[in-house]
Amino acid sequence: MTPPVKARSGHILLEGRRTFKDLVRVYPEIHKKVLEANRPFVKETEPLLPDVLLEENLRDLRSDRKPAGYNRSEPFGMRLIFPLSEPRHPEFYFSKPLRCQEIVQITEQVSQLLRRRGIKHSVEYDRLPLGPPRGIPGMPPMGAGTGAGLTG
Repeated sequence: MTPPVKARSGHILLEGRRTFKDLVRVYPEIHKKVLEANRPFVKETEPLLPDVLLEENLRDLRSDRKPAGYNRSEPFGMRLIFPLSEPRHPEFYFSKPLRCQEIVQITEQVSQLLRRRGIKHSVEYDRLPLGPPRGIPGMPPMGAGTGAGLTG
């Protein structure tokens, strides 16, 4: 399957008898890619936070638990989410609030990394029911009419 040019979310679904524990070897590289994608949005006041998050996530993965991922509050930052899923079918995804090439690029890079390490998986894009992009606060949503000219 050819990946799209832009996407809002890129999903990696582990296949076979894979568990979260299978990601321990590759997670530091995945975490590093997400940090690099978020570098413009990182606050200088939190220099140790990425290392702490990495250790917490690795601890969860080693215990075969769902990790927290990287879900910071930067409005335009990239997020790494491990959704609630069936224990036998772990998955994770990258997301941003708007469709962009970055999501496709990081998803494809991580997919290649997993393939090189022999971790079977599938990739899907825009699987989330996210709704339309949000507009400027205080303004009507994109595509909403003003209602002028309506009688009723």
